[in-house]
Amino acid sequence: MQTLRDFWSLARPFWCSAERRPALLLLFGTVLMNLCLVGVNILYNLWNLHFYNALQALDYDAFLMGGGYFILLQAGLASFTVAAFHFQQKLTLRWRRWATENTLQLWLQRQRYLKLQLTSPETDNPDQRIADDINLFIGMSLKLSLGLMTALVSLFSFLHILWQASSLVRVPFAGEELVIPGLLVWAALLYSILGTGGAFWLGRTLPRLNFLQQRREADFRFSLMRLRENAEAVAQYRGESEEHARFNQRLGATLENFWALVKQQKIVLGYSTFYMRSAMIIPMFVMAPQFFAGAFPLGRLTQLSAAFGEVHEAMAYLVRVFPEIAEWKSVVDRLMGFQQRLASVGDEAGVRLEHDADGFEVQDLSLWLPDGKALLAGLDLRLQPGDSLLIRAPSGFGKSTLIRALTGIWSHACGLARYDLGNVLTLAQKPYMPLGSLRGMLWYPAPARADDDARLLQVMRQCGLDHLSEQLNAELDWAQTLSIGEQQRCAFARALLLRPAVLFLDETSSALDEATERNCYAQLKQALPNTIVISVGHRASLEHLHSRTLSLQQCQSPVLELEVDY
Repeated sequence: MQTLRDFWSLARPFWCSAERRPALLLLFGTVLMNLCLVGVNILYNLWNLHFYNALQALDYDAFLMGGGYFILLQAGLASFTVAAFHFQQKLTLRWRRWATENTLQLWLQRQRYLKLQLTSPETDNPDQRIADDINLFIGMSLKLSLGLMTALVSLFSFLHILWQASSLVRVPFAGEELVIPGLLVWAALLYSILGTGGAFWLGRTLPRLNFLQQRREADFRFSLMRLRENAEAVAQYRGESEEHARFNQRLGATLENFWALVKQQKIVLGYSTFYMRSAMIIPMFVMAPQFFAGAFPLGRLTQLSAAFGEVHEAMAYLVRVFPEIAEWKSVVDRLMGFQQRLASVGDEAGVRLEHDADGFEVQDLSLWLPDGKALLAGLDLRLQPGDSLLIRAPSGFGKSTLIRALTGIWSHACGLARYDLGNVLTLAQKPYMPLGSLRGMLWYPAPARADDDARLLQVMRQCGLDHLSEQLNAELDWAQTLSIGEQQRCAFARALLLRPAVLFLDETSSALDEATERNCYAQLKQALPNTIVISVGHRASLEHLHSRTLSLQQCQSPVLELEVDY
């Protein structure tokens, strides 16, 4: 029941959204086509009666007519199958687009994508949750629910045929022949209950194994992606052997769990195959005495055998799809856990941020690690437009963590930070280089402006990037194309293009020589005279590039040193 509640919690937002009207129309079309397929099966069951009676009676004309009816039934079956597939896939497409876009929005809001990585490492592979699990959840939910509906409709459609036919079965008892009302129905029900219970017992470990398999497959793919992203560093370390060993370790864990899954699936598959195939012979044996006694013709026996098969298959639907149910449950569990973590990570406490278009102020800021170890307590700070501040601290203090806290992406902190929240930019030590054109990369995160290339080229010259001026339209993997020094100069170019009111520099010039570093800071000072610049770094050369220096030590009062002009 918990899985069903989780399923509805995941599905309800879509069916209550603005998409519900076209989605309901598509669902209605899908359901209608599936009901038509059930109708074709009912007609096919009646066809069995007349066709095999014609064979037994050697009635050639009836035989030819039956062949014509068979072709019409197959044409209807093909038409309704294609129509049902069309409506179901259109509904899947619409639902997946809505669910993926909303999950992406939730994941990207309030920097949850980073907060998950910093505070919830157990939330593995969010990319797989969004790209794969949403698709699996929607496709399997529709398939299983429509299959269940079809099974129920088929059950009640063929039930009356079996119930009426049970009057033909006479059971010898105490020298008399008894007629048990609905004997064939009760036989199908008992056989289905026993089979369903056996399948659930044999496959009870499948959901856990499917859950682990999805996780280990994602971990293996992620390790391959990490090598691609850090190919140069691995090559410089000559780390191929270690990477190969790591790949083999993750692949081994994946294949080990896969084989355990296969062994369990073999048991369930063998059981369900024997169980489902054996059902077709049961009504034959039950009704054989009356058939050989001439109580009814071959067509009737064939019709009842087919009807028993339909009723039994409907009752045993869960046995037939149990492996898929196990996989679906693991997908629901993973998606539900991901959604719950996304919802909770955005609500975690941290530094309270307030908007202030003028100046920068911090009040009573405290900072600690996830394990509770205190890093900083009672920081108060006030800066005016045009001020530049260098924050110094011992190695390992957590200067980058302080920047995260000031920008609201570190939850293990408290206090107040007040600045222009709508016009702030943070440049990291390793700048992010999005895929696309050089123009788009330099303007990131703002949209590329092709009509302002003159200004862009001027900024590139100021930052020593004029050798790239002919490649504005080139679309490359810039993280692999440019050196780390060039990437950091691109970061300074972004600041000059975007002109933020508050600029955080997290060791952004660590790969630059002192002359280039001094030039980049001078360009900032000249082009952005009213921007508040806050830098963290180790290099002594930075002290002369800021008007103030803030020295921090763990859990001690910060020291704000005298201004230094540069």
